Amino acid sequence: MKNLRLCMAASLVVFTMIFTSCSKDEPQIESSEKATLSFGAIVNDLLNKAGTKQVMADMPACTDDTPAFVRIVLTQGDIDVVGSEDEPYRVDLVADQLFTEDDPALELDPGSYSLDHFSVYNEAGDLIWIAPRMGSDLANFVDGALPLAINLGAGVKKYVDVPVLCFDDRDVNQYGYLFFELDAVQAYELCFFANYCDDDGRHYTANYSLDVWLGTDNTGTALYTDLTPETGVDENGDFFARPVCVALPINDDPDEDYIYYEATLLDWTDNYGTVTPMVLTGTLSRNDIEANFGPDMTVEYEHLRFNCEGQGEEPTGPVCLPAISGDCERVIFNQMVGTSEQPSGQTQLYPIFTQDGDEVGTIRYNLVKRQAQRDLLTATVNLVDGWEATHARFTLPNIGEDDVCVNNINDDNFDVVYEGVTLTYPLQARVAINVCPED
Repeated sequence: MKNLRLCMAASLVVFTMIFTSCSKDEPQIESSEKATLSFGAIVNDLLNKAGTKQVMADMPACTDDTPAFVRIVLTQGDIDVVGSEDEPYRVDLVADQLFTEDDPALELDPGSYSLDHFSVYNEAGDLIWIAPRMGSDLANFVDGALPLAINLGAGVKKYVDVPVLCFDDRDVNQYGYLFFELDAVQAYELCFFANYCDDDGRHYTANYSLDVWLGTDNTGTALYTDLTPETGVDENGDFFARPVCVALPINDDPDEDYIYYEATLLDWTDNYGTVTPMVLTGTLSRNDIEANFGPDMTVEYEHLRFNCEGQGEEPTGPVCLPAISGDCERVIFNQMVGTSEQPSGQTQLYPIFTQDGDEVGTIRYNLVKRQAQRDLLTATVNLVDGWEATHARFTLPNIGEDDVCVNNINDDNFDVVYEGVTLTYPLQARVAINVCPED
């Protein structure tokens, strides 16, 4: 949340995790070469220590629920040691106390570690307190946002102070987490790619910012704010923009729109210069998102086009590749085709499969280099008996060109043709095809 409403009278409670030994007689140095780690908490009032800090009027309200357990992620370098982003590790609190039970997973070898995730839950499993991460909107309201460096010596029982904030069901980005790190939900990954067309019809790889909400407009729960692609110039002197990929929750109703996004075109001085501000908006259902998925965790991009309406484009989105229904299936091919030893020409035959893994035909690519014109890449699809194609979308995700859509095919043998500047094998090629049983 970029613009915060300010209110000096608002209250905020911070829970600072402070660790004390269970008894005065417990030795701090043991004979074991292992080190052990524990957590505990007491409550402090932020306003009594914040001084001139400004506090948001809509800060999260604190619950009276009793904390029961914590979830943590502890890493060493790039290696998960205890827990992971996908599944933080649970450590129970001692009954009626605010410190954790001894846990064998927290008996660690001496060394340097990093606490990357810390959240506190009640007995029902509801998240009630959380440690904000560095760089988040709420990080300034604690002394020592995550990640926290932890150095463990041999035989030491270590206690670490972990400041936490009350949690409510607000934009989790304010705490520095993604929704799927805090909720036990499955998530889709969806990637966006954008082009910009100037008034003369020339196409450019676009720079843009992306905001995503859970809902059907921008009053829903914000999932992502001000995401931008990595942009630059490759070794050939061509401008590029990496896709922007986000994780999205899975909706129960496949037809219901539940994701809303806004993409804002940004200036790119060296590429296409200064542009008139424009915003693309859209909603997505589960069917819309799944239309971008292929086998083996492959994902096609949600392709955005700024100022490209009416410039000879084929239709995109649901018109280009409608959701499958009835006995129809979605076929996805996503693979590097050709080899560096064969910069052009005809490739081998590649098998193509439905999303259920059934082989339904083959695809072959043929690249023709043309000096005076754009290079020509053709994908030839042959389906087995009993299947026919209805719609197809052809994409070269690493090339800053538009998708090619083919509608009303109604055949088991067809070509998809793609023109691009300086195409050379090997290249990543994706074809998504809707296929149905032949009548």
